[in-house]
Amino acid sequence: MHALIIGGGIPPKKELLEQEMAKAQLHIGADSGGHVYLGYGHRPDIVIGDLDSFVYTRHEGVQVLEVADQDSNDLEKCLDYACKQGARSVTVLGATGKRFDHTIKNLSVMRRYFSIFEDIRFKDNHGELFLTESPYAPGLPVGTGISFLPVEGPVTNFSSTGVKYPLTQGTLAMGVQDGTSNEITSKDAVVHFDGILGVYIIG
Repeated sequence: MHALIIGGGIPPKKELLEQEMAKAQLHIGADSGGHVYLGYGHRPDIVIGDLDSFVYTRHEGVQVLEVADQDSNDLEKCLDYACKQGARSVTVLGATGKRFDHTIKNLSVMRRYFSIFEDIRFKDNHGELFLTESPYAPGLPVGTGISFLPVEGPVTNFSSTGVKYPLTQGTLAMGVQDGTSNEITSKDAVVHFDGILGVYIIG
């Protein structure tokens, strides 16, 4: 089962929301993310969180699950619920933007659940972010924008082919070097590395 979660960051455009809703069998609002569904005329299956932002009394018929635990954020609460419902993959909209500390926290949450779900990714109105292990073969059309990011820590022995700015045995590390704003130049592009790599596909 595939789950869609909408968080409290910058909301997706209506087209993106409806595209992702069509792919998911479970639609979850992370607290204020529930308003995004409703604002576009859709109803989530459930809204989960500490409910400090979702004014659920104004939306009769919406199922809500209040989890007051402050040791986890609303996204974690939703991911735990999705896992218990049998979801094997998750797309999260509204995970980034607005408060910068919330964005960083959600990236940490993505890393925590990386091995729990077969696939977990964040999508926004400009692209999608996910984590991967080596080797990674994008399989994307030539001309696609792509960024390689050291999300968890240094990504060592990084070698890339089939991209506009290739590296050989490089190290991606915060404050040292990253691989942002690259471009696919071959359908056979591939990267090898040691560590956990963040990939952002643009467009």
